Amino acid sequence: MQLSTKQARIFRLALLLGSGTPVETKKIISQLSCSEPTLTRALKELRETYSAEIRYSKATHSYQLVESGLLDKKTLRQIYKTLSSSIEAKTDEPVSKVSLDKEKKKAVSLSLRMSVLRKIDQLAMQTDTTRSDIVELLVDHSIAEFAATLPRR
Repeated sequence: MQLSTKQARIFRLALLLGSGTPVETKKIISQLSCSEPTLTRALKELRETYSAEIRYSKATHSYQLVESGLLDKKTLRQIYKTLSSSIEAKTDEPVSKVSLDKEKKKAVSLSLRMSVLRKIDQLAMQTDTTRSDIVELLVDHSIAEFAATLPRR
């Protein structure tokens, strides 16, 4: 199973904070290869998805997992296995080209409830595809169903 960049970042963040000891912000940013705003978004996602309480210490400039919520040891082991298998899958696969032709793809922003986003992510992981592919499939299917209900002219 191949994880999206965002999923992999959140999983790596969960593993970094999983021990419950404070981790310096600089270390997290370097380990995740991300910016501070991206770290903030990843922390928010981790808090919401796993009901985890993560505190920031201004004195030490570090984050600490205070209340694990759903991030118990079993979940952390599963995250580690998933992340490891995703890394192995990426190294085994030949490099594929991504089409950035503006006529074919256009970046859009959608506001979705977290429950809907989790369902899309779950379906993407089950089918080994991306969120974009799942959304396209859902739209194509919905449009076909909707068109079938329209009266013919």
